[in-house]
Amino acid sequence: MRFNKDIVAMNEALVISSLRQQELVDATDLVNAELQREITERKIAEVTLHESEARYRALFESGPVAIYSCHASGVIRDFNRRCVELWGREPAAWDENERFSGAFKMFWPDGRHMPHEHCLMPDVLSGKIPEVRDVEVHVKRPDGTRIAVLMNIRPLKNQGGEITGAINSFLDITERQAAQETIRASEARFRMLFEVIDEGFCTIEKIDTRAGEPSDFRYLSANAGFEKQTGRGDVVGKTIREAFPDEPQAWFDTYDAVMATGNSIRFERELASQGRSLELFAFRFEDEAVLKIGVIFLDVSLRKHHEEQRELLLEEMDHRIKNLFAVVGGIVTLSARSAATPKELVQTVQGRLAALASAHQLVRPGHSVTVAAERKATLGDLVRKVLSPYADPAEPGDRPRVEIGGPEIAVGVEAAKNIALVVHELATNATKYGALSVPSGRIRISWAVAKGRLAFSWEEKDGPVIITPPELKGFGSVLVRTSVSSGLRGELTVHWNPDGLVVIVSAETERLAL
Repeated sequence: MRFNKDIVAMNEALVISSLRQQELVDATDLVNAELQREITERKIAEVTLHESEARYRALFESGPVAIYSCHASGVIRDFNRRCVELWGREPAAWDENERFSGAFKMFWPDGRHMPHEHCLMPDVLSGKIPEVRDVEVHVKRPDGTRIAVLMNIRPLKNQGGEITGAINSFLDITERQAAQETIRASEARFRMLFEVIDEGFCTIEKIDTRAGEPSDFRYLSANAGFEKQTGRGDVVGKTIREAFPDEPQAWFDTYDAVMATGNSIRFERELASQGRSLELFAFRFEDEAVLKIGVIFLDVSLRKHHEEQRELLLEEMDHRIKNLFAVVGGIVTLSARSAATPKELVQTVQGRLAALASAHQLVRPGHSVTVAAERKATLGDLVRKVLSPYADPAEPGDRPRVEIGGPEIAVGVEAAKNIALVVHELATNATKYGALSVPSGRIRISWAVAKGRLAFSWEEKDGPVIITPPELKGFGSVLVRTSVSSGLRGELTVHWNPDGLVVIVSAETERLAL
């Protein structure tokens, strides 16, 4: 019995042992499977990490920004290829002699030397400053060339907050600075031109107005020429309607068209409120994504005045030439009626034409308002000019044969012509029959103005004694009376005194200006 029990116990022990062995096998398989999973995951993680590092390295090397890192001691740990390009040299990583920067030499923008131990990287590593943002530094390469970079430095910290290193990223801004300098120079030239040109120049922008309200524009800038050309200053910040409230809608319609279409417009317009004429060129341009209008203009009022004066002169010339031909024709015709011989006809016509020429020289219009004013004739000028051939004394030492006196009175074109003809006819008559026909004869011409009327006197002395007034009245007498009555709208009084002829002409002074 005992033997059987031992056999049964042995069998049970074998079964239990077999079960435990299976458990061990199962546990071993489980451990192996777990180990295999962990190995697989680790391999995947390693591959992923390698790929991530490869991507980081590719990004680190291919970017336009130069990046390098330093250990807390300042030793350069790593740098990308862009650093090498900008430094112009390749430092050795983890080299105790390469600390804080791989640049050959560095300088502040004002030219002061920046030693490596003072390049701001030490200050970040020591915690003296938290970081560096957009600081400009000039880097000198071994070959002597220089570039400008914009530097940014940030610290690297562990989980405990301790600084373990720092990263410096810097960007080459040399070309950008050159472009900015070019722009600044261009702006300076533009500003100088803007201020010194005689032409007015301004920039304007369209302002928002309510529905139904007329459009308006605000002045953004205006040069010194603006006030010179328009007569209005201090317009910047004001709208056109505020600066020039009386101007017509046509101004705004033109600017609206330029703003809407972008087409430049050259035009002339009256600046009514200032009494000026402007020639303008308006164009659209874009400034900081905002559409604006530039206007350059010139005051052409004087030019237009000259053009008007030229047209007036042409019209006057045409009128005077027609009148001159009519007068000359009448002189020739009427002179022929009273001339006894061809020689007398020639002398009479020549004398009368010379009188007209003298009057014309004194009153002919100039080529400008100033010249015309300088050439404006006076009554004294006119009389002296016409009588100049008769004014000399008969003998050396004698007093002048003609005395002229009176206030200076301006004489217009038509009045000068008529007065010249009257004086010439009287002088011709005096030469042939009166005071100037004998050496002792004298003539005194005088005039005065009273109550708006001119009293012009011709008085002959010491000439042949006049017994009776002449009965025959030739063209000269007719011409004198016609010139006074029709030309001057005046009155003619003739006194045939025994001791000499006296002629009085009376006319309104207003007629003298015509």
